[in-house]
Amino acid sequence: MKAGNEMKRWYALRTAPRLERKLMRCLNAAGYLVFCPMQIVFRECEGRTKEVFVPFFPGCIFVEEAVGALSLAASLGAVLLQDEEGRSLSVYADKAELVAKFLHILK
Repeated sequence: MKAGNEMKRWYALRTAPRLERKLMRCLNAAGYLVFCPMQIVFRECEGRTKEVFVPFFPGCIFVEEAVGALSLAASLGAVLLQDEEGRSLSVYADKAELVAKFLHILK
């Protein structure tokens, strides 16, 4: 595990399905660090099988804590994922641990 000063705080943002990449491009263009884990799925289309990259969490991306990132995401239609008590879901992690930590929280 890395030292505490290398860990970054990440927030989970919810967006409309199939708009994850658009939101990521906008946030990246504004200089924010964004992560959306992807997976390969096989889809049948016109009698052929195609490989397609899709988000591991449809409608969800992760953004590193930064001043203005959350307000910009909100202006683009994204909302923070929250727990039952209304607190925003966030974890301190590096990219390698991010998915596992959010899966643990979302159980």
